[in-house]
Amino acid sequence: DYGIEAGPKHASSMVLLKRLLDEGAPIHGVGIQGHWSTGRIPYDELDKAISNYASLGLKVSITELDVTIRGASGGQFGRGFGGGRGPGGRRSGGTPPSAEDLKNQAEAYARLFSIFVKHKDAVERVTFWGLSDGRTWRFGQHPLIFDSNNQPKPAYQAIVDVVLQPNDG
Repeated sequence: DYGIEAGPKHASSMVLLKRLLDEGAPIHGVGIQGHWSTGRIPYDELDKAISNYASLGLKVSITELDVTIRGASGGQFGRGFGGGRGPGGRRSGGTPPSAEDLKNQAEAYARLFSIFVKHKDAVERVTFWGLSDGRTWRFGQHPLIFDSNNQPKPAYQAIVDVVLQPNDG
């Protein structure tokens, strides 16, 4: 679910899951929708939530992962978030991200994937919510790891670096 990693929604999900598991419900995992923005990612809460769900014997899936560079809304309404068509008929991404925007996004993805790697025994999968910024529901917010021309952004390399680094655990 969206926002299940923090606050009252996380607490109530734990109560519900414990009750259902105690009653014998065949629950094997929990999905955390990862629609975040670079300045608003609940890293500590996410880390704790994964531990909490794992303590119930559940696997965790990170679903719908995207991290926007700008914009407060989801972008699903499509207004004010982009321009026309780019190469190959793809939508262009509106105002291009700055080098600082891309750096912040790469750092955010790296920190997220550090958490996922830390919990590699519990995190079953990570699914991105789209392939490139040219085809995203968060149009004009540059949320994915490939740009509108399907070229890797710094976030892509940041994830690769985290996932491939030697791990002492």
